[in-house]
Amino acid sequence: MKNTNKICCCLPLVLMAIITICSCNYKDTSQMAPETGSFTDPRDGKVYTTARIAEKWIMAENFAYKPVQGNYWVYNNDTNNISLYGYLYDWETAKKVAPEGWHLPSREEWTVLNKSLGLNKVTLNKDSERNTTNFEKLLPGGISGFNAVFGGNCLYNGNLFIQIDTIGKFWSSTGSADGPYLFYVARPNSEFHNKTGIAGVKGHNHPLAGVSVRLMQD
Repeated sequence: MKNTNKICCCLPLVLMAIITICSCNYKDTSQMAPETGSFTDPRDGKVYTTARIAEKWIMAENFAYKPVQGNYWVYNNDTNNISLYGYLYDWETAKKVAPEGWHLPSREEWTVLNKSLGLNKVTLNKDSERNTTNFEKLLPGGISGFNAVFGGNCLYNGNLFIQIDTIGKFWSSTGSADGPYLFYVARPNSEFHNKTGIAGVKGHNHPLAGVSVRLMQD
């Protein structure tokens, strides 16, 4: 008669060895440093830091190209704000400012980026999709490499600037009957009356408002 007890005793050891080998080959990408690069806009020579998120290269700085035509503003009309916060563009202008090889992300592309950072099932309001649970990943120094800059908003054709250093809004190329979509990153106590930092995709925005731009590589 075969000694089955020895075989049974060895099985847990074999399984533990397999798990150990698999664990050594597994990389926890949530703790890895972001993959970064750079892009130089040939039109004005400005260099932008870029980051690879959800298999897409996106600018890790607010866009600061001064177009020949269109509507755009500097927060509080203070040119010292350009270097950090970039320009605030209305929607039609934002769709036209990208250099060759880059584009304004669509609603779907922002949603994919958002999902890649982790979601919960909280809805901010009827106009918003799910919010990321990992707001910190989007901040400067966060593991996503996005380096969110809170450039605020421009309203009423440059007559009102609000929420700088509190909220960052970034246009999408996707419109709707109720207004275009955008991606937002908001500190606690922003215009959304949120108690914690949040981020997500939001619709029903006024196309004439001044909002920041982050471009994605084609």
